[in-house]
Amino acid sequence: MKTGTVSLNNASLHIGYSQVVKPNQRGLLREITEFFVPDTQRGKGEGTALLESVCEQADNEGIFLLIKPDNSRLGAFYARHGFETLQGGENTFMIRKPVVL
Repeated sequence: MKTGTVSLNNASLHIGYSQVVKPNQRGLLREITEFFVPDTQRGKGEGTALLESVCEQADNEGIFLLIKPDNSRLGAFYARHGFETLQGGENTFMIRKPVVL
């Protein structure tokens, strides 16, 4: 999975190597560090379509995805896409394991 910015219509997200994991331990882990959908486009499915596309690619490559949601509403959004809470509280992290079919 390439790192960098991925876009679909008005939605974009950035995939990078996690800064919370030592470089020699990153392996099949990538972190979504930014996820942006303009206010005027929210609720129209663009963010969902983009995240589903990225998750499908991660599944195909056996990549784990890590994200730090800004609030509980976003946490619920990510949970609907297979992310599980790894660490809760003020420093919540969520991880999505690759789905093998």
